[in-house]
Amino acid sequence: MKKNLMSVIIFAICVVNLILNIIIVFVCMPSAKKTNNLITNIASVLELELEGKFEKPTVALENMAVINIDAQVVNLSDDGSGDKHYVQMGLTLGLDSSAEEYASLSTVLTDGSGAVFDEARNVVQRYTYAEVTNQATQEKIKDEILQNLQKRYGTTCIYSVSFSKFTTQ
Repeated sequence: MKKNLMSVIIFAICVVNLILNIIIVFVCMPSAKKTNNLITNIASVLELELEGKFEKPTVALENMAVINIDAQVVNLSDDGSGDKHYVQMGLTLGLDSSAEEYASLSTVLTDGSGAVFDEARNVVQRYTYAEVTNQATQEKIKDEILQNLQKRYGTTCIYSVSFSKFTTQ
């Protein structure tokens, strides 16, 4: 008799627990949805990005132009090991040929490839050997070079920087 009574009590507690869980779901879900909508509205007013990383602007395929800059050797920052480390890197600049300043800028960049490489050298020399061998750091370096070039030439016609050669020693 005690086993039957215990089974009935356990069953009753399970049913009560199920009913309370259902009530909680129906009470909490609408307020959670309202809170989510409120946060989304605030973020949109503040122009915050909710989805993730900032996406770089894209250029139509027919408007893509590239300028290649020959590979040169750059000294890396001293890492305290006593060894001298170098990177041999070449650059490829992506330009938007539909931009107004494309014609003059491409001439300036082609003729002044030394100045462009000097901007890249200034960025790369701040990093150590261990840092430049990391893929995430290489992406950071490319972004820094791009920002420096856009700032130096006062244009967004340059939309990408990539390494045509990147060999470390």
